[in-house]
Amino acid sequence: MASQPSNLQVSPARRGRRPLSEGPALDRARLVETLIRMAREGGVAALNIRPVAQELSVSPRLIYHHVRDKEAMISLLTDEILHDRMPDLTARDWETRLRTIVAAVHLAYRDFPGSAAFILSRSANRLEQPHALAIRVAIFSALEQAGLNPAQREEMLILFSVVVLGNVVLAEGLPTSDTKLAMAREKVDAAFRRSVDMLIAAIRAAAAEPS
Repeated sequence: MASQPSNLQVSPARRGRRPLSEGPALDRARLVETLIRMAREGGVAALNIRPVAQELSVSPRLIYHHVRDKEAMISLLTDEILHDRMPDLTARDWETRLRTIVAAVHLAYRDFPGSAAFILSRSANRLEQPHALAIRVAIFSALEQAGLNPAQREEMLILFSVVVLGNVVLAEGLPTSDTKLAMAREKVDAAFRRSVDMLIAAIRAAAAEPS
C-alpha cells in the first residue's frame, strides 16, 4: 500500500540565518572581554575554544569566525592586553623610550598568568598582531638610535624578551612572602630592576664596539 502524503510541510531553512542552537551573536569586543576575564581569573592555560564558547553561551563555530585556532585566540588576547597598557613612545632619547616600553610590557602581563610564557615560546614567529608589532618597531627604533647595527638590534631584542618576559614567568605564582621558597618575590622584583640596568649597559657596550 502506498503511503499517504503527509499534510505537514517542512519550511526550508532560511539562507543567511544563523541556527538558533549557536547562541547569541558574537562580536570581537565580547570575545576579547571574555578572554581577558577568563585569563585574569584562571590563566592562559584555561583558554580553549570549547570552554570559551561555553562561557559565552555560543557554539564553538562562532569563535572560529574570529580566530582560526586556540593559538590565534591567545595571540589575540595577549595583543589586547598590550592595547590596554601601550606605553608613551614620544620621548626623544632612546633610553627613556626603552625603559618606558620595558615597564609597560612587564606590568601588562603580570596580571595574566601564562601570557608571558606563551609569548616567549612563540617569539620566533612572525608578529602580526598590531600592538605587538608596534612595540617591536619601537624597540628597534630605540636600538637604532642607540647606535646598534641590525645584527646587534636582533640580539638585544632577544635579551629584552628574556629580561622582561622571563621575569614575569619567574615571578608567577610566587606569594609575596614565604620563607621556604628558594626565591622570594621581592628578590625577583629587585633582580628585574637590576637586569633592566644591565640591559641598558649592554646596549651602550654594543654600540661602542668597533664596526
